[in-house]
Amino acid sequence: MERLRNLHARRPVFKEAVVDHPPIVKEVAWPLEIEFINECIVPEGTGISFHDTGNLGKCKCFGDCFMDSCENATCAIYCTPECCKLGAVCSNAPRERTTLKLFDTGRVGLGVYTTTFLDVGDIIGEYAGKLCEYSALIPGQPNQAKKQNSGYTLLYNTKSVRNKFVYVESLDCGFTTSFISHACDPNAAFVEVHNRTSVQVLVRMIKDVKAGSQITVDYGNERWFTCACDDCWGKKKKK
Repeated sequence: MERLRNLHARRPVFKEAVVDHPPIVKEVAWPLEIEFINECIVPEGTGISFHDTGNLGKCKCFGDCFMDSCENATCAIYCTPECCKLGAVCSNAPRERTTLKLFDTGRVGLGVYTTTFLDVGDIIGEYAGKLCEYSALIPGQPNQAKKQNSGYTLLYNTKSVRNKFVYVESLDCGFTTSFISHACDPNAAFVEVHNRTSVQVLVRMIKDVKAGSQITVDYGNERWFTCACDDCWGKKKKK
């Protein structure tokens, strides 16, 4: 991937984005009805947990844990001080980006933009919310057992220790990443990663973006809404 090769040469050592550019668009305050969290929560009494993937030792990276060369990253394992030679001071470690801001898209409600430059491979936060669990659908199962999509749910690929499906519900609580808009040509992606008994869905940049850029992801073919990204909106206006 050419973008990653360029990053290896341009930024051989990890640097945290510290330059906070003045807002280019008007920032919208966090919705009062939604609890702000930066990592997923397990509701008391649910007992939702995941199998331990084991200790694979530390990665052997120098400078940074690039997504195309770090042993952890290539195995979908996020870095922590216990498994990272760089002490998790790298681009493969989960982190909360306070430089992500909400704004009114004018088309699809709230969206997210960055006040800093971001490089391909950068992690900008977890898709956070309340973890919920449900069984696979079987013939004759009551309809109320089915997972309901509030519009802010995200299903894990990994099942719980009880072999049930697990999804993130961020309708009532979440992080800024919950408001990232869909685009058919996105600059970020959801990636499911693990570390021992922890499973997270992180938002990772797949393109370099400048300060002031809107962050977008592709919600896939099973989306429940009409796409209003720049490309589709432009085509719609031409009709």
